[in-house]
Amino acid sequence: MTLTKDISAKFAVAAVAVAMIFSAYAPAASAQTDLQAQITALLAQIQQLEAQLGGTTTGATSASAVCPYTWTRDLTMGSEGADVMKLQQFLNANADTRVAVTGAGSAGMETMFFGPATAAAVSKMQVMYRAEVLTPGGLVNPTGYFGSMSRAKANSLCTTAPVVDTDEDEDDSSDMTLGGEASLDSFEIDSAFDDEIEEGSSDQEVAEITVEFEDGDAEISRLDVKFAKSGAEAADAFETISLWVDGDMVAEEDASDEDDFQSDEQTMRFSGLDIVAMEDEELEIVVAVSTQNNLDTDEKGTWTVSVTSMRFFDADDVATTDIGTGDLTSGTETFSIEEAGFEDEVIVKTSSNDPDSATLQVENNSKSDWYNVFAFDLDTDDSVNDIELNNVFVTVEFSSSTFAALVDDAELTIDGVTIDDYTVAAGLGGATTSILNFDVDGDVVVDAGDRVEAELMLRFKSLNSGDEGTTVRALVTTANTDAIKAEGTEDIGTAKLAGSATGDYHTLRTSGVNVSKESTSAVITTQDGNTNDYATYEIEIEVTAFEQDVFISTNAATSTQFSLRDGAGNAVTVGTSTSVLTSSADENNGYFEINEGGSETFTLTVTYVPGAANTQARLRMDSVSFAATAATPNQVQATLPVTAYRTAVVTIVN
Repeated sequence: MTLTKDISAKFAVAAVAVAMIFSAYAPAASAQTDLQAQITALLAQIQQLEAQLGGTTTGATSASAVCPYTWTRDLTMGSEGADVMKLQQFLNANADTRVAVTGAGSAGMETMFFGPATAAAVSKMQVMYRAEVLTPGGLVNPTGYFGSMSRAKANSLCTTAPVVDTDEDEDDSSDMTLGGEASLDSFEIDSAFDDEIEEGSSDQEVAEITVEFEDGDAEISRLDVKFAKSGAEAADAFETISLWVDGDMVAEEDASDEDDFQSDEQTMRFSGLDIVAMEDEELEIVVAVSTQNNLDTDEKGTWTVSVTSMRFFDADDVATTDIGTGDLTSGTETFSIEEAGFEDEVIVKTSSNDPDSATLQVENNSKSDWYNVFAFDLDTDDSVNDIELNNVFVTVEFSSSTFAALVDDAELTIDGVTIDDYTVAAGLGGATTSILNFDVDGDVVVDAGDRVEAELMLRFKSLNSGDEGTTVRALVTTANTDAIKAEGTEDIGTAKLAGSATGDYHTLRTSGVNVSKESTSAVITTQDGNTNDYATYEIEIEVTAFEQDVFISTNAATSTQFSLRDGAGNAVTVGTSTSVLTSSADENNGYFEINEGGSETFTLTVTYVPGAANTQARLRMDSVSFAATAATPNQVQATLPVTAYRTAVVTIVN
């Protein structure tokens, strides 16, 4: 009799003895003490025999050694700890999910390391409880990753000691989750998401393998993956090569040593994979690489990746090595390794928050408030790396005078960070144009692919009477090679800068009016018979007087300046137009009067009859003029830019 059978027999005798004691006695109070002592002794013997049985069996782990237990973290290839040993013990408690039959990881020889055998056992458990572990996550094939769904199922099963199945033939090494005599039906290799990758990048997907088996399930145990480029060695280009299934890494190899490749120094062999593929269900395996830094020219450029062989087992442990099905014959995919930062860029774009044309109220004896005169966006678009800004150059243009004479201070706020360190240089437009070089010095980092806003704030000096009505605008254009200085992984050169943005004109005044656009509309009136169609445009503005009373002529031709333009912005010279200016403001001697501090709404209505068929015309309101007094109706004190557009296509009948 073996030691295990001997202990089992003793266990059975002790258990029967306990049962007989309970059935034979109807104890009186005087006999209870002796009875309790016998029961206690027999239970202690049973407990001792249980411990011996659990420590010497080779068939399955004792349930009492595992559950109840709760796993609190995800486990994957390379994980270490006591919870890994508990997981192996839990898996070994079921013959269908055991980690190994003999040796490390087998029952009684569990370890604290999560290796390929543990991953394979987890895969078996995932298939066993497919509806609860795989299906809720949209997965078809097992992953071998002990994640949230697998953990939840194991925890639910391990609230009490599991039932141990000892009926299986302990020498049977077949995978009980597989079925049928599998053969490879199809093998395809396709390009992955990353067809251009940077040197120094990690886990970049370069190929996707799709396999499907027929006539049974299969367990893939080995893949040979080849990387080739003329004049280059794979060990000089790659740090690691890895395989992924359903977003989880299932294998990784060091690729920086040529000795880790096969004899051709191009092929990396992945063995001991235990990737389970179910019959008639496509399985996708992603090939990913991590590249080395500072590659030579030979290692940069186009590489080909292929799979030259695949080994798998069916349910009967019959091994097949396939080198000829589908793309295993000669299928390849390509990807390129580029210099670090090759996709990094900065694109200047117009901001939706760029302020409309306005009158900026300044003082004649002190500094003004701060004004936001320009807003633009910096878009990193397809950049792979975060972009560190070093310098941003903004051009400021005045209609007269100079930056030094008019501006007291400037600030540029980028993504909430205010930059007040800048220098001023002459621009291409002469004395009235200046370029502000804001020294960002890395204080702003734009996340890869993000778009951030920049705002130019100006504070003006006291305004001389000769500068009354001066206009100012700002712009950024990458045509100026100094528009942006930034770096991602490398310095971003001028070839990687693009776009431009130009702000509206703003008028500096110590007194006068401030005009803002309220609404616009355009309506086409269709005529019957031989009468031409026509368009009616309306632009509504609000006018506020400050530091003085103002008077605006009721004659629209005198008080407003507008133009009709086509889709390209060119003046429309054919046809006729009439204009009317209306307001609820008080009238005085042919003028609408606005008292100091007051605001009034004005509506410019323009009727346009085109002089050619299918004319496209846009109404642009350019400016509003006002006078200081109604007593001098011909005195126009200022012209204020107000830009507003409406578009209509007017059809001529004849």
